[in-house]
Amino acid sequence: MKLMAQLQLLPSQEHAHALEETLQVANRACNFLSQVAWDHQVFNKRDLQTQVYSDLRTQFGISAQVAIRCIAKVCDAYRTAFELHRQRVQETHWANEQRAGQGQDLLPLPEMKVCQFRSTGSIAYDDRILTYQEDQVSIWTVEGRIKVALVLGEHQKQLFQSRQGESDLVFHKDKWFLLATCHQDTPLPEEPQGIIGVDMGLENLATTSDGKNYCGDKIKALRKKLKEHRRRLQKRGTKSAKRRLKQLSKRQERFTLNTNHCIAKEIVRDAKASHKALSLEDLTGIRKRTGLNREMRWLLGNWAFAQLRAYIEYKSRLAGVWVFHVDPKNTSRACSRCGHCAKANRKKTHFKCLECGFEDDADANASRNIALRAAVNRPIVSTFAG
Repeated sequence: MKLMAQLQLLPSQEHAHALEETLQVANRACNFLSQVAWDHQVFNKRDLQTQVYSDLRTQFGISAQVAIRCIAKVCDAYRTAFELHRQRVQETHWANEQRAGQGQDLLPLPEMKVCQFRSTGSIAYDDRILTYQEDQVSIWTVEGRIKVALVLGEHQKQLFQSRQGESDLVFHKDKWFLLATCHQDTPLPEEPQGIIGVDMGLENLATTSDGKNYCGDKIKALRKKLKEHRRRLQKRGTKSAKRRLKQLSKRQERFTLNTNHCIAKEIVRDAKASHKALSLEDLTGIRKRTGLNREMRWLLGNWAFAQLRAYIEYKSRLAGVWVFHVDPKNTSRACSRCGHCAKANRKKTHFKCLECGFEDDADANASRNIALRAAVNRPIVSTFAG
């Protein structure tokens, strides 16, 4: 399993200038390569290298291995861009079918554009142009090889023992980092002795079928507070207001990330201790499937359920815990005791079955339904099944 170790660099002012110049030269080379690839419709690494390798080294004065890495970066960027373009075209066709049925004007198909790279975008280094030492790295720059001090915490040291492959040089908020790729072995999962259903929602970030509830009031309150704060600052429009907006830009993201990490860690730890598997709803495309008012659309758009699900999945793989994905249809409307399904069964956060009279918290009832679906008809798709 691939994990990223984030290692901070502490370059001197002279070395920082050399690193920044290296990023700029490499990204100018990538923009040159991108234009050539687009003009000649050549997106294969070998073909593009044959066509521009000599000119690339001569024009930008970069080493052989940096040139190879720039070519790989451009080809990978186009591969991703083509996949995103294909998805956008499919979404536009789907939307046009809906609009045609309603007699509305059709949307134009999205156009593919030349890939462009920021002047300080990250670049990849391999072991030919980057060497790790005890507390420093020897790294290639346009001004020659330099040695830069490296900061390694306990978590990074543990991950770093399994480092393999490339490392990305990143310049973010006036700080320098190396993102090293680490390959960790995942234990073989044991046969589960039960299944824990996990229901994710807006009011409660996660509710498990074994009785645990992770309330989302703090995140919800922070979102609304920051939303109003940003609105006031944007309306003011002064220089100090813009500085404050910049400071607030990542606050919600950091808070949500930390909260999701803690929730995922506890859920996986409980599943591992009880020798059970986890069952999650497959919420792919939920924003398109739901018809909600403006306020609820804003809440749903700020809900990081995909991030929480991803954290649960990767932590489960590291712990050797099975994760199954089930159809979310009617999990909140069906009774976990008798199976009766009706829209009127659920009223906001409370569930009461109209058939058998069973009452419970709506999220707790849904989590049991999610667990039952995986237990009765175990899905083929799981974390370990790819």
